[in-house]
Amino acid sequence: MALISEIEAIEAFIRAKYPQASYEKQTVPEQPTPGLFVVRFLRDGRTLETGMHYRIDRDYQIIHFARYPEETMPVMSELSAAIYAEGGLPDVHMRFEGFGFAQPVLTENKIYATVGVLQTTVREMKPQRQYDKINHIHPRYV
Repeated sequence: MALISEIEAIEAFIRAKYPQASYEKQTVPEQPTPGLFVVRFLRDGRTLETGMHYRIDRDYQIIHFARYPEETMPVMSELSAAIYAEGGLPDVHMRFEGFGFAQPVLTENKIYATVGVLQTTVREMKPQRQYDKINHIHPRYV
């Protein structure tokens, strides 16, 4: 499924910048630990652009956990800079359209979480009807 491979590609992008961190996909653990990143799918919107392809606008939530707010804010700021510097993930034909994050919040288990939203765009070909090939055609010379 393309959606799962996109989540994995986003995780790999973050992992390249923060290899020491731990990672989860789609589900936030009940007891998150400091240094954890969670990548979650949020929204999918599709728009027909031409008769041949359509655009998929997807939003992904990136959550980072840390002991203190002053630990998680610089991490998200650096991640934001890396996202804008890279511009996209060519392996999954994804373009980054925007990234924003909110103020850290204190969780129930007394660590801080910062939530960011990554906006992406992917273009896909529309399925086209297949026609049988024409066989046994020979030119006639007049």
